[in-house]
Amino acid sequence: MKQTNALKEFLILALLLLPMAYLAIIWNNLPVDIPTSFDRSGNPEGINGRTGFLLLMIFQFVTNALIYALFRYIPPEESNSPVVSTVEQREYYRVRFAIHIYLALFSCLIIFMVSLGKPFEMARWAFVMIGVLVIGIGLYLRKLQTTPNHYIGVRTPWTLQSGEIWTKTHQMAATLWISAGVVMIIISFFLPLITGVFLIFFGAIVLAALPYIYSFRLYNKDKG
Repeated sequence: MKQTNALKEFLILALLLLPMAYLAIIWNNLPVDIPTSFDRSGNPEGINGRTGFLLLMIFQFVTNALIYALFRYIPPEESNSPVVSTVEQREYYRVRFAIHIYLALFSCLIIFMVSLGKPFEMARWAFVMIGVLVIGIGLYLRKLQTTPNHYIGVRTPWTLQSGEIWTKTHQMAATLWISAGVVMIIISFFLPLITGVFLIFFGAIVLAALPYIYSFRLYNKDKG
């Protein structure tokens, strides 16, 4: 199992829960009718109640929790070198804090704008936020192409056994995640909330599974 820092894990969990705690505190101050889309003149075209907004925030929370689980529990590997492990663990937490601070701040910003009654297209900006995050992770995966480690990246049993498989898998995963992020941003301007939620959940499964399968196929190809 990965070596973890209890205090840092607690702080990351606090960041994960922060938007929902903030929403609970100001819930009674939210407008009863919340605009969800606007015409070019800024006039509301779609109106939703608090329940619809709550569902959107729950979707964001589940997405954030899946990202937490992805970095925290998959896969349960350790480095054999104490020196390298210390460096890798520092980078591991630096990346996780950056991701969850970004997610927490953006989610709280959406809640704050809605509480002020500002014309803010919530679903669209939530999807854009996720798309930007996916692109950022893809760019970071590209950075990891030549540096195998046991904390950050596509850490399957096969990538950790071969530097070549690690490099090829991260090249593929980086391209996949960056492309998926761009697509998420584009479709956010055209798809309704429910359709977008289903597509993003399906996309999350694909983004996690394809690099894993790709590394397995590379390993078996090398074995003949």
